[in-house]
Amino acid sequence: MKRENEHKEYCEQDILDQISRMSEDTEVPDSLRSENIDKLLEKKKQKKHFRPYQIGLVAAACVAVVAGTVVWQYGRMHEGAINSPDVSGGNAGSSAGNSNTVKKISDSKKIRTAQSYDEIYKYIKRSQDNSGIAMYARSVNETAAVEDSASTGRSTASSKETASADTGVATADGSYSQTNVRQSGVDEGDIAKTDGTYLYVREDNGRTIDIVDVGNSGTNIEKYSEITLGKEYTIQEFYVNTDQKKLVAVCQKECADKSNKKQTNTDTWNQTKTAAVTYDIRDIKKPVKEGEVTQSGTYNSSRMADGYLYLFSEYYTGGDVVKDKPVTYVPLVNGKEMSQTSICLPPVNCGTMYEVISSVDISKPDKTVDNKAILSEGGQMYVSGKNIYYYESEWQQDNQTVTTLRKISYRKGKLKAVAQGKVKGYLNDTFSLDEYKGNLRLFTTNDDENLVTILDKKLDKISSIENLAKGESIYSARFMKEAGYFVTYEQVDPLFSVDLSNPEKPKILGKLKIPGFSEYLHFYGEDKLLGIGMSTDEESGVSEGVKITMFDITDRTDVKEESTLVLDDLYGTNAAYDYKSVLADQQKNRIGFSGYSQNGETYCLLTYNGKEKKFETILKEEIKGKTSQGIRGIYIEDTLYVISGNIIEAYDMDTGKKTGDIIL
Repeated sequence: MKRENEHKEYCEQDILDQISRMSEDTEVPDSLRSENIDKLLEKKKQKKHFRPYQIGLVAAACVAVVAGTVVWQYGRMHEGAINSPDVSGGNAGSSAGNSNTVKKISDSKKIRTAQSYDEIYKYIKRSQDNSGIAMYARSVNETAAVEDSASTGRSTASSKETASADTGVATADGSYSQTNVRQSGVDEGDIAKTDGTYLYVREDNGRTIDIVDVGNSGTNIEKYSEITLGKEYTIQEFYVNTDQKKLVAVCQKECADKSNKKQTNTDTWNQTKTAAVTYDIRDIKKPVKEGEVTQSGTYNSSRMADGYLYLFSEYYTGGDVVKDKPVTYVPLVNGKEMSQTSICLPPVNCGTMYEVISSVDISKPDKTVDNKAILSEGGQMYVSGKNIYYYESEWQQDNQTVTTLRKISYRKGKLKAVAQGKVKGYLNDTFSLDEYKGNLRLFTTNDDENLVTILDKKLDKISSIENLAKGESIYSARFMKEAGYFVTYEQVDPLFSVDLSNPEKPKILGKLKIPGFSEYLHFYGEDKLLGIGMSTDEESGVSEGVKITMFDITDRTDVKEESTLVLDDLYGTNAAYDYKSVLADQQKNRIGFSGYSQNGETYCLLTYNGKEKKFETILKEEIKGKTSQGIRGIYIEDTLYVISGNIIEAYDMDTGKKTGDIIL
């Protein structure tokens, strides 16, 4: 977030309060009593390494299960998300003593849409009352899976399909860097961007985007102009569309007027909206607001493709729903409640939260093109070049997990519910699944095993490989065309290479074991794979510093560790959970990231000497100032700009020499 996609602190207390109210009369299952949790953690801690931010998620997930609801984003956790022997639709609650934790998952391959507001209301109320919801059967309003016009069977290839390698950060003719995105061709918002002439930087106040003239190679940096929004806005990310000369600020918008609360009869946190505010920046000195759209809920993420913005938020219904007032339990888009036929019902027992999607043509930024909402328990998403996949992990008995998937296609702003499915195990993050030639490939962990699974366009299983790396968990993954790579961890770092060229018969080609683990993988050209992670002692598993690895993947059957650099004065990086913070540009041959040391945060800039097969350090500087919004390294021509909140420092990318700075 994301993880592709992270929740903000200001909404957490409201959600915890809601959980507390819901859990007052709920009996704690034996499996979640404190003494049993202690035993579970004691059993697991010898072989797994929790990151600091994961510990909070484990605790939150346990509280959420007790309350009869599930907190978002536990799919990242290496020990938390757990799957089910009922994955093929077995009898829920069949295991004595664990029936409260077993969830039967619908076998329907189609997404059911609501027929009326009354149906949605009853669905939500049953969930809130914790009385259970009978799993729905197929019905006449289930949305049929999209069929390819040239084929009705499983997708292997289409003459119209193009499948470019997802190699990471894109460049515009090599003269300036762009945001490190998950999917090539699909842009993502960020807190700092450039158009090759100016830097655009969100200030720490969260309301201002500064437009910065970098002068001559950073020697004369000055603020050129700014965009400042009202106090009710908090800018989460923004886009700069150079073709249309637009800047789109994606914001959290607090709407707390008393009359609105009285009218809607909703709780305070439901007054939060997500907004997209578009500016014309043809006159860079005087940006002009062109339009704004809003939708219910806290900001989750966004994407931009072909001039259309896709906006994602998470909307909690709250406790005060009123049957004859859909506005109290149905998301609003531009102030109007969504139609019932735009709301997709879930494949499991849940119904108190929506994933809301709206699309906006940025040339007409005051209205939406289309919208959808998915009743959910919270999860994550992956956006390919054609489809949006929502996935969430359902905890089951016996340390098992089922991950449910729902697929929404998008094209020129139009959204269509396509299919739903399920797989064994949980996904480490959004890099653990990938669409290629219509098929979806996934790397999952289920209890003490790992799996490779391939689904077709309807999310029916084509094939799988199971029982991989017993006792280990997937820490990172990456796909390129017909190959996939994933790293598991126990005390050493096995890097698996997988041949996915035949969807019917995926094959494990190689397995390289080295000390430590890679938390983030990034293709560095066609025959190199960059790993950023941690070095650990092979016997004790104790961390020995940040580890940068270059893998030679020329021969997928014999992957080699070509070079390694250990930064023993750093104890972690942001790369694992904030991939936008990584600058990895093979064309420019520069690798940039921030790491943590005893003195604070340090920015590192490396290059890779392919002839001598070694990393060379250009820059390793302590970052000035403190910020909660993350560090970015952006280059224009041969100058690197390290951005930390309101501070920008410029460095020569060849020598590492500082050339200028500014405090905004």
